[in-house]
Amino acid sequence: MNEFPQVATIAGTDSGGGAGVMADLKTMQARHVFGTAVVVAVTAQNTLGVQDFMAMPTKLIDEQFASLAADLDIRACKTGMLADAEHVHAVIENLKRVDFGPLTVDPVMIAKGGAALLAADAIKTVRDELLPLATVVTPNLPEAERLTGQAITSNQAMVTAGHALQGLGADNVIIKGGHGDNPDLANDFVLLADGTAFWLSAPRIDTVRTHGTGDTLSACITAELAKGRSMAAAIKTAKAYVAGTIQDGIQVGHGHGPLNHWATPSEQVIVYDA
Repeated sequence: MNEFPQVATIAGTDSGGGAGVMADLKTMQARHVFGTAVVVAVTAQNTLGVQDFMAMPTKLIDEQFASLAADLDIRACKTGMLADAEHVHAVIENLKRVDFGPLTVDPVMIAKGGAALLAADAIKTVRDELLPLATVVTPNLPEAERLTGQAITSNQAMVTAGHALQGLGADNVIIKGGHGDNPDLANDFVLLADGTAFWLSAPRIDTVRTHGTGDTLSACITAELAKGRSMAAAIKTAKAYVAGTIQDGIQVGHGHGPLNHWATPSEQVIVYDA
């Protein structure tokens, strides 16, 4: 009994369905694991932006963690939008109290439309207290710059930032290059706990339908880890899955549209050594 792979997302909702807990659960379902959630915040959000949000009482966050731990066998978990320092602390204390398996930290800071999703005072808390708990951290370029305090304007700078993030305590690092200036390719740098490093490259698609890419990538990694895949395999699968959801797009909304979570992983992702 209770043997089916179970995972948890610890994040905020997206009423528009494209990111946050909603994207995480869609991804987990697509990757054949059972998804659960600890809701840290609720947003009023659509493809045009974030209109409002409210963080949950920390007592309710504690109770959600306790409910999952009392009944389910969570094999891997991930964090997303954590709102502010108080709520980051609440999540950290609960993660120390329960065993939810490998932790994927998606350090969500800014929404696709530009709205801030993490208070400035919480960035230090994420860097100093959450990253040391991370099995893998998955920042985009702006997030990696904020966490390391380094400008990232080249591939070598991505490598340097990857080692800096590992130095902050994260076992494994993937720095997403979607915000990079390469017009043809989206290149991600991966640094594993054993020192192995490689790049993942996928063709850049000319589309505004990329809302929820970071959530989807981190949720896919979490799902694959729960199924017993290696970290390298989980990251490669996640990159291919996200590339597929962008390439095989769907038309929803009038702004930064969501991904197609029904899509199959792309076969156009290239892996090469760093």
